[in-house]
Amino acid sequence: MLLGLIVGAVYAGTVPVESRSTAVVYFAVDRAKTASDYTAGNTFAQSVMPSFAQIVKSPIVLDPVIKELDLQTTAGSLAGRMQVDVPSNTAVMKVTVTDATSLRAAMTANAVIRQLDEAVRALSPKGEQDSPAMRMSTVSAAVASDKQPTASRLTFEVLGAVGGLLVALAIVAIWESLTRPIRSASDIEALSAVPVLAAVTFDGDRVAESADGNEAEGAVGTLVLHNNIAAVCENLGGVKSVAFVPVTASNDAGAIAVDLAMVSVRARNRILLVDADPRAASVAGMLGLQPTPGLSEILQGSAGFGEVLQHTAGLDFVAAGSAVGSPAELLVSSRLNPFLEIESARYKMLVVVGGAALPVADGATLSAAADLTILVARRGHTKRRDLAEAIERMSASGGTLAGVVLVQRRSFAARARSRIKSRARKGIR
Repeated sequence: MLLGLIVGAVYAGTVPVESRSTAVVYFAVDRAKTASDYTAGNTFAQSVMPSFAQIVKSPIVLDPVIKELDLQTTAGSLAGRMQVDVPSNTAVMKVTVTDATSLRAAMTANAVIRQLDEAVRALSPKGEQDSPAMRMSTVSAAVASDKQPTASRLTFEVLGAVGGLLVALAIVAIWESLTRPIRSASDIEALSAVPVLAAVTFDGDRVAESADGNEAEGAVGTLVLHNNIAAVCENLGGVKSVAFVPVTASNDAGAIAVDLAMVSVRARNRILLVDADPRAASVAGMLGLQPTPGLSEILQGSAGFGEVLQHTAGLDFVAAGSAVGSPAELLVSSRLNPFLEIESARYKMLVVVGGAALPVADGATLSAAADLTILVARRGHTKRRDLAEAIERMSASGGTLAGVVLVQRRSFAARARSRIKSRARKGIR
């Protein structure tokens, strides 16, 4: 809007403003002696008015005007700046000239009617003593206005601001359609038939505490996710390995997987957690364990399962390790599928944290190897088009896409407000 306002103001100062000036003349038959002669002459004058109107814009009139005023134009161009009006049933003619200044418009209009008078005398039928039968009289000469008209600056400014607003709205609409992030579960449901398994809120890498401090908001979402995964596994039968894949690069999938694994451990289930994302290798840091050696060494054949296995709080863990070469090529190793099948047989469930679904192929590769895949999207961050493309990739990989987990990372301000509310409630109690 501001840019439009500025453009409108600048344009108002540069747009050419033209002035108009009008001369009015009257035609009559000369030497009418009686009333009947006057009436007949007036009728004759009215009948020839269209012809005189054409003559006004002809070179016979305009060429002498151009020469007299030394105008840098042509007869055709000058005729385009003239307007000739003949009111019906009258012998009156109005000649209006448009020019850059009021003075030049008036001078040109007066010069035109002077040359028109001479043309009428030359072309008019002859009467007694070889004098013209038609006579032209000036009713009012063209007068230059004292006030030079100006363009309405306010009008152009308003039009510029409105135009700028419309352009801004169009840009915002296009940008929003291309980059609009996921804001709720309904946004995900509108994109695909893939269900939303749970919504989990985190403070950093830890589940968020509720304002009253009695329970964790994130834990509720994790319990819902745990129950939904159990239901999916029961329906499919024989599911042992579940892969969590973020839509784009983030540690959201790792945080979800760690939280879910801990919930399963507390339920006295034997769980193996594997970090299959050597690009980030963030899960070990969340658990306070060593990032190497790990899965990369197993897939490269430089270490065995027992050499890389780590333990914490009843949870068995295999870190990402150090990948040599391309992580994507490492994941297509022939050792990945046997590893998942053999090790998952020893546990209630094998939870795998994968790399991003976009733009790399890590997530799709892991999805093809695992029994079940769950996409992880972040509220307010993951774009709708990215999620739609990730769902399409997972489906095309040949794996089984169970659903989507929506993660919300609370801001520092939101966490501070929650802590203040929690302390206030404890103080009241």
